[in-house]
Amino acid sequence: MPSNTHRGSARSARALVRGWRGHGVRALAVAVVAAGSLLPAAALSPAAATPNRVDDFYVPPEGFADVEPGTVLRSREIQPSALQLVPMKVRAWQLLYRTTDSNGSPYAAVTTVLERNGDSAPAAVLSYDSMIDAIAPDCMPSRVLQTGAPWFNVTGETGPVALSTTASEVPMIAAGLEQNWVVSVPDLGGIENRFLTPREPGYVALDGVRAVQNFEQIDAVDRNTPALFWGYSGGGIATSWAAEVQPTYASELRVAGMAIGAPVPDFAAAVRQGNGSLVAGLVAIGLAGLAQDSPEFTTLLDRYLTPAGKQAALAAAADCTPQNLLSFPFTNFDSLMTVPLTEVLADPLTRRLLDERALGTTAPTAPVYLYNGINDELSTIASADGLVDRYCRGGTAVTYQRDPFPNVLSAHTALWALGAPAALAWLRGQVDDPGATRTCTTQTLSAISTPEALDTLGPDYIGGTVKAILDGR
Repeated sequence: MPSNTHRGSARSARALVRGWRGHGVRALAVAVVAAGSLLPAAALSPAAATPNRVDDFYVPPEGFADVEPGTVLRSREIQPSALQLVPMKVRAWQLLYRTTDSNGSPYAAVTTVLERNGDSAPAAVLSYDSMIDAIAPDCMPSRVLQTGAPWFNVTGETGPVALSTTASEVPMIAAGLEQNWVVSVPDLGGIENRFLTPREPGYVALDGVRAVQNFEQIDAVDRNTPALFWGYSGGGIATSWAAEVQPTYASELRVAGMAIGAPVPDFAAAVRQGNGSLVAGLVAIGLAGLAQDSPEFTTLLDRYLTPAGKQAALAAAADCTPQNLLSFPFTNFDSLMTVPLTEVLADPLTRRLLDERALGTTAPTAPVYLYNGINDELSTIASADGLVDRYCRGGTAVTYQRDPFPNVLSAHTALWALGAPAALAWLRGQVDDPGATRTCTTQTLSAISTPEALDTLGPDYIGGTVKAILDGR
């Protein structure tokens, strides 16, 4: 059954989040950059979406645990939305499917599947692993990719900014559609909307592709259709897990490539460096994600958080990433605790939880494209270097791009946009030439400056988004 944890959190946070809105004016630029939104702030969508916690579609049927992972349990056609604002004219469905949780038990998740109009068989299936970075139900891709999800919440329950990061990733999704790929956008936390859970987002992404293969409405996709995976930040974490568990969990998939951006291999370093920074809101949701997974960690935080800190934790759990970035810019969480944050990180319980979430324990067999900013304030370059080294020593063919973009405002946020064109170009190359990546290579250069990346900007990102909105072909 879907978790009702956040129903209470949202109600409790209703009055509390107002105290954090005072940061909104000085931090408006953060939301624009982080959400990738270039649309007028006054634009509003017509109606609020139904939270998945009260939508029966998300409730798996009795006996679902007895079917194979990737089995479609329920489906519905939807009207997809671009940028959480305007309808898209591509075909789209939501699939509830059987998957596996971090403990190896049966679980369920929903993916939003998009396909452009036309008669040609899809060239690949892309799992676009969105940087959801949230645990509130209304932040999930299945909520914000259908028409009706609002930019702003005027009821006072959360927000006021209800925009999700997934909305800003529609150009990447549209660029995938422009390649004649079917695109699966899974709710990476499953029906309980988890974040930073080990292994589980990888299972969810892999089973999302299996669900597309099993979905009768897209009969041109089968087990021989190449599978691609792509994610950045929180989505990069999910894609990393998919790459690592795929050889043993979904070995039958014909994986052509995994594009992984800024996967935050060292979460403790990310918390230390993100604390007090422009993107401190990501620290808040990271701690909330750990607390959701671990009652013991919830107790630990409860012991150390001040009353104001407890209010902030409720607000972080109830909001999507843009609002959290607006609420917490430059917040030093030491001021919200009775001990320094570093002491919480050093606690044996915290260290165990972080060790369980460490990437790089298994080398992927699929080729990997990994891109990370040298000056990234969250996904540190030292941790990315180490992850690539472990993958390469394990036999993975890795194309590694170290981007020197300066840390002006936020290198982590900037590379989300600037690194995407080169990632798309690499994925396209993997479909066109499956044997293109056979060894490990490392380059230090601005990914956006490569000819392959520049070639994708106009026809794929801009053109793909416009076509998805206007005619869906």
